[in-house]
Amino acid sequence: MNIDFSDYITDCVRVLVLIDAVEKYKAIKLTDNKIKLYDYYYKFPYTMLGDQVKEYGVELNVDEYYSFFHWQPDIIKYRQIINYLMAKGFVKSTDNGDKVYSITDTGKEALNKIENPYKARLLSLSDLIMKTVKQLSDTKINEEIRHKNNIMSRKGWEC
Repeated sequence: MNIDFSDYITDCVRVLVLIDAVEKYKAIKLTDNKIKLYDYYYKFPYTMLGDQVKEYGVELNVDEYYSFFHWQPDIIKYRQIINYLMAKGFVKSTDNGDKVYSITDTGKEALNKIENPYKARLLSLSDLIMKTVKQLSDTKINEEIRHKNNIMSRKGWEC
């Protein structure tokens, strides 16, 4: 299997930002499933939040338009990302029936050292995304993703 390291690193940063953002919301138990669902909002903010994200400089692009082909997440890829973040000591898990993930001090330190526009955009979107997803059940988020992707697939794409 070939791994595109630039995408892999981008995915790791995005998931680490997500795990860090959830820490503010103590009621959210961040499981494998929630990581996959919440990450969809981070990866495709325009698809999921529409014009609300324009003020953050996010607009519809080719990746967003074709995101409906992506919906069933690559479980192996997410497992690799989480395992990597845990191996680096950036993330830890507790197991009380379901594994629940949280960021470590080392993870926060590593995240603070990353300086690039992508991370800055993710951080600026975090509050909006978390305020949206914290109110929804996993089933409702799944329905929203399917609904939004169906709408996006019907929209005319003008170049």
